[in-house]
Amino acid sequence: MYGELEIALHRSHPEAYDVELRLTDPETEGEIAPEKGQAPINVIELLWLQNEPDKYGDTLAAQLFRDDNIRRLYGNAKAAFESRGRMLRLRLLIGPSAPELHGLRWELLRDPETRAPLATSERILFSRFMLSRDWRVVKLRPKAELKALIAVSAPSDLADYQLAPVDREGEMVRARAGLAGIQATVAGKDEPLTLQRLIESIRPGVDILYLVCHGVLTKSMEPYLFLQDEDGKTARVKGSDLAVRISELTQPPRLIVLASCEGAGREDSSGSGTEHPAAQSSLAPRLAEAGVPAVLAMQGKISMETVKLAMPVFFRELLADGQIDRAMAVARGVVRERTDSWMPALFLRLKSGRIWYEPGFAGEGNDFAKWKSICRRVHEGKFIPILGPDIGEDLFGGVRELSTQLATRHSFPMAASERSDLAKVVQYMSIDQDRSYAQDAVQKQLLRQIGERNRVAGDNSKRALPAMLDLVVEQRRADNDDPYRMLAALPASIYITASPETMLFKSVKAAGKNPQALYCPWRPTEANHPKEPQPERDPTPQAPIVYHVFGVFGVKDSLVLTEDDFFDYLIATSTYKLVPKVVRGSLTESSLLFLGFRLDDWTFRVLFRLIMTLEGSGDLRQYSHVGVQVNPDEHSLGDVERARKYLESYFGSNRSAGRSEPSIDIYWGSAADFLKELRQRLEEIADEDEAPAAQEAASGWF
Repeated sequence: MYGELEIALHRSHPEAYDVELRLTDPETEGEIAPEKGQAPINVIELLWLQNEPDKYGDTLAAQLFRDDNIRRLYGNAKAAFESRGRMLRLRLLIGPSAPELHGLRWELLRDPETRAPLATSERILFSRFMLSRDWRVVKLRPKAELKALIAVSAPSDLADYQLAPVDREGEMVRARAGLAGIQATVAGKDEPLTLQRLIESIRPGVDILYLVCHGVLTKSMEPYLFLQDEDGKTARVKGSDLAVRISELTQPPRLIVLASCEGAGREDSSGSGTEHPAAQSSLAPRLAEAGVPAVLAMQGKISMETVKLAMPVFFRELLADGQIDRAMAVARGVVRERTDSWMPALFLRLKSGRIWYEPGFAGEGNDFAKWKSICRRVHEGKFIPILGPDIGEDLFGGVRELSTQLATRHSFPMAASERSDLAKVVQYMSIDQDRSYAQDAVQKQLLRQIGERNRVAGDNSKRALPAMLDLVVEQRRADNDDPYRMLAALPASIYITASPETMLFKSVKAAGKNPQALYCPWRPTEANHPKEPQPERDPTPQAPIVYHVFGVFGVKDSLVLTEDDFFDYLIATSTYKLVPKVVRGSLTESSLLFLGFRLDDWTFRVLFRLIMTLEGSGDLRQYSHVGVQVNPDEHSLGDVERARKYLESYFGSNRSAGRSEPSIDIYWGSAADFLKELRQRLEEIADEDEAPAAQEAASGWF
């Protein structure tokens, strides 16, 4: 767990910059007041020190920490974290009013007291923090699913621009060596690297883009990259044009590495001189604005020897724990004695600094003790999948992406931290317009996102949702890892879903079963009280019930979307006993698999409390239950480790004395992660001699 320090710089007047130091302590809920001051940063003085890296770093530190209050808070925070065995994450934020500061060699910055280099320490993780108005949620991916794309531009006419030719094959060999351990493909293979070909190669989804090309920075500070046209000759592409194209993608790369090609520097290059910052590093803020959460760029003509030494270490360390800033610190430390070690610059807007997560039960790794009991309950059919709205993450991008898109479209005025809370956003829309308008807007945005994710052309907001879902189900027939297909294959007699779309119902039907949908128009009217929905037949694994607990699109009086809806729904269900009897009875006698929920969101909390009010809910303590949560990302929980501790404490097995709720073991990963591991565990158990019945049952499920 890291303590966090953010140093923000903004232009106040020609002679000085405003500096603000903001501290976050993960061990306290209290807000620590930021410290403000001024920093007389002299760009001209630093320019004259470029050939003296040690003196450059000392001078930069003296200028940045000139204000006594800033220096004191930095020293106190660093000492406090060190005394508790905490490491420090140090972020430098350069505001839009001070773009000239991007060209300084911040990676040479030294500690103002000890004079120790900051950017090569594994205890002080240094990065440049990037601002972005892109509201898309940054989704972490499992380590095993990381994908990289290698793109090398080798125009045939570089001599016309007085640039050295690019050894395309050599660059790809070096890139593959650096990316060892990550699934990597090459953009275009033997075809010229055009802008269109680059974007088409990124579109299917990549985590890491390793782009090698020449670049130039114009006097207007516009970076140009030297890509290719269809004839293989130079096509000068504006950095802003590349950023726009990336911003239009459904999901941009999570990390872009902008590497200088071999012709960009000699083996003995010192990186000295008075040139402007490289085009690659000047492109980083534009890529951040386009939605890219991490950019590693070279600030000048870095030597190939430095690249050869640093990049393999960077990717090796990245695979160790997924921490981008820590990997960068280790890699820069390896080349600390080289005069161009400062050139790799990390631009980051991931607060956790992490690019991937490792699925598994919290604190258990791969040795979770309850897999056998969970699998046994599944074999016996004594389980109920309870599906949250994020079960559709790969279908439409997830609820928080839906929420942030709605917030942007409808000018949501609240704090940025609340834009990803769908209940709050829809509440605002209902008040600003009306309930019917808000419900229709949610459905239209959902249709747009389903169309984008599944590459359905046209104005998808005007399509009928059932027809759209039929199309998607047909597209996914061959995808054995589709979470809906895996769910439909389970021998469940009852599914409970908190999502108002009917993708699950249609997937169960496509699996050859005969499902029955249940939902309840729960909102009381003067003329009628809501009534408990009644199934037409008893549920079985071949004819299961799909219960839409929070309503379904098309039946507006059944939908629970706003904050007020959740409160009113709890009152209505407790007053009128609206949960179907067959569902009530099964809920208290089954293992519950909560899939696709954030355990701290409205849908989970309301549903959990609803279940706890049912007669016989105390019997749930006899069974194993699972709560699935995607590893918290940057738009919901600022402190991942603190969030884990809280949720494990609240829902874990070590409950406070006197509380009767069942324990819920938290699986850190997506619903698809859990279902794939469940499938694997069922297959393993099916092969054991002690479970011949399980073998026969499992063979028909997957």
